[in-house]
Amino acid sequence: MVSRSDDGGTACLYPVFRETLPDGRAYQVIDQVDNPRADTVAPAVVPEGHLFLMGDNRDDSLDSRFSPQEGGIGFVPVENLIGRATLIFWSTDGTAEYPKPWTWFSALRGDRIATGFDGSER
Repeated sequence: MVSRSDDGGTACLYPVFRETLPDGRAYQVIDQVDNPRADTVAPAVVPEGHLFLMGDNRDDSLDSRFSPQEGGIGFVPVENLIGRATLIFWSTDGTAEYPKPWTWFSALRGDRIATGFDGSER
């Protein structure tokens, strides 16, 4: 959750952690949902002809890290793909409250709309 201060700045109200990958690269992650099951997942071997898909909200996505029996999607067969994501349609700064649609527009990051995932304009 992000809150706006009187001076127009923002502050993250969730715990932030620094993760380091085995190759030494590090980055910050926001832990917005207390879901330890999604925090540490063992390495996976993806079968030939399948894909590992990760949701856009790592703490709260039932993606390929979880089997269908656990409510996730498991590994996805390549033949199930029907399209490719090419641009960002909507992006907010975290201050929006989803049950309050009128907050979506003040939180809009308009400079990201219609940009590709590589940062280029589409």
